Amino acid sequence: MAVNMEGGNTHFYDEIEPFCRWRRMEDIDILELHLPSGLKKEHLKIQINHSGVLTITGGCHVDQTKSIRFMKETKVAKNCKRNEIRAKFSKGVLYVTMPKTSPITAGPSVALKGATSQTRDPKTDEDMRNVANCSSEFYIKFGSLKQRLWRKTVVEGVAAVVVVVAAVLGVVKAYQYFMASPV
Repeated sequence: MAVNMEGGNTHFYDEIEPFCRWRRMEDIDILELHLPSGLKKEHLKIQINHSGVLTITGGCHVDQTKSIRFMKETKVAKNCKRNEIRAKFSKGVLYVTMPKTSPITAGPSVALKGATSQTRDPKTDEDMRNVANCSSEFYIKFGSLKQRLWRKTVVEGVAAVVVVVAAVLGVVKAYQYFMASPV
């Protein structure tokens, strides 16, 4: 929770982590971001940078002293048609549609020991696509977890500094008290 004080008024910001779900198909990836009620299309901003990181941010006022905001980052697939990414916001769910170029094909197949044919095995190709999808999903989930843990580490670090400063001040005040009192 962040606090912003403007002109004597205190305003609280709740950072939220919206639920998201990926639907991956051969020719398209769809990211569904379930957002809290109160958010409207005008409150959302979607960008993609030159490195292929898609950033979705948004926020809105809950009441006069409280707002919510969020930021979601994800790396798009290498075979994504970046100029054709589209977003639709409907009933609290943001759908980000990312069309792909033709499926990534694996390199030439390597003959296994005892194999007599040089033809490609469709089962192997499917396994290779599954491995690529799993690693992509792992990166997406790990990236989100890494952000949350980093935020948690910063908050814990600041709390630790506050505790240490309070302890040092307490020791200094105790020392001053005992030195000033007659024995």
